[in-house]
Amino acid sequence: MNKKAVFAGTFDPFTLGHLDVVKKASKTFDEIIIAVASVSDNKKCMFSLDKRIEIVKASVSGISGVKVVPFSGFLVDFMKENGVNVFVRGLRNSIDFEYEKNLLAVYKSQWNEVEGVYYVTDSDKAHISSSIVREMIMLGGDVKKYLSSEALKLI
Repeated sequence: MNKKAVFAGTFDPFTLGHLDVVKKASKTFDEIIIAVASVSDNKKCMFSLDKRIEIVKASVSGISGVKVVPFSGFLVDFMKENGVNVFVRGLRNSIDFEYEKNLLAVYKSQWNEVEGVYYVTDSDKAHISSSIVREMIMLGGDVKKYLSSEALKLI
């Protein structure tokens, strides 16, 4: 059985927390499609789509079975087009859990076959978020503990 899953997000930028999810998911699934979202009208990214894809590819280069692709639109439509009915997400805290529980209900209302698999982030990474990393970058902070060494070279 070829088990595939999608890990979607803007990944602006792709952090060690995201990498933790991919490493955990790669032990469960044969193929992980990391779907890097183009920017919607209500969200402005620090990095271009091409740069975000480059950072993700560099960060996951040592993990087999991972494919990085751009996507736009509704995630459920992307999943149907790619023949994947499982998405993976990371959970840092109870706030993430509540948000993801509601999001799964929305996805299931659009496609009953969709399933979510959630990985609890290791405690040493639970405080990491892309928004915090972006703010640290803008303020000149040290982000070495938040990004892979491969990503650091590209930022």
